[in-house]
Amino acid sequence: MNITDVMTDPRLKSALNHDIPTPLYHQVYLFLKEKIQLGDIEHGEKMPTEHQISEAFGVSRITAKRAMDELSEEGYIRRQRGIGSHVTYQHRKEKVQAPLSGMLESLQIMGQETQVKSLMFAKKVPPLDIQKRFDLKEGESLYWSVRVRESDGEPFGYYVSWTREIGDDYNEENILKHTRLKLFRRMGINLDKVEQTLTATLSNVDTGLQLNIPAGKPLLVLDRSMYDESGVLIDHLYALYRPDKYQFEMEFSMR
Repeated sequence: MNITDVMTDPRLKSALNHDIPTPLYHQVYLFLKEKIQLGDIEHGEKMPTEHQISEAFGVSRITAKRAMDELSEEGYIRRQRGIGSHVTYQHRKEKVQAPLSGMLESLQIMGQETQVKSLMFAKKVPPLDIQKRFDLKEGESLYWSVRVRESDGEPFGYYVSWTREIGDDYNEENILKHTRLKLFRRMGINLDKVEQTLTATLSNVDTGLQLNIPAGKPLLVLDRSMYDESGVLIDHLYALYRPDKYQFEMEFSMR
């Protein structure tokens, strides 16, 4: 999906929620910010104009301008008179290094007790930010998977993952039959380190449809990278969770 696909989606006109306290300009900002973070609008790509944003979302030019101003202030885009706005986001936040003990076991249990639905599975060249995370050569591809996880038929998690080419057993059929952690182990991948951040965002038209919630609802954001014993990045996951259906717990020892 490119910026043209994003901005011509007819669902955008109903993506904003007028019945919540969050201002419309901030809802537009959050929508575009997430598209940039996910790579749908890639580094260096020209952003739509304020007029195009206004038309796509059915909002005023002032609302569109405030959304773009906020993206600029946060360092996601650079605005230049006469040239337009371009995506500058490629920053990678420092991650909190979390021990694997306990974490992967909890993920394994969740995978066994819930159901997953595949929305997309393909081998493709990832966006620039992901290329840099994996230190890929030009034109090198990864496995891209988009999934929704459900519990008793109710969706609670939306996942976008990028995985290094690790063998033929890593395919769409197997990730629906087995948890990915179990699949990694079965394929001889020994995970040694996890880096992750926890933040929050609001649902937009895409995530809202997949998670069965209206736009503007709060979501928990998990950004996770998993490395093998040699320090090679094997898998990167961007996950969105409904806080009313999922909570993340951590236990620390002070000893």
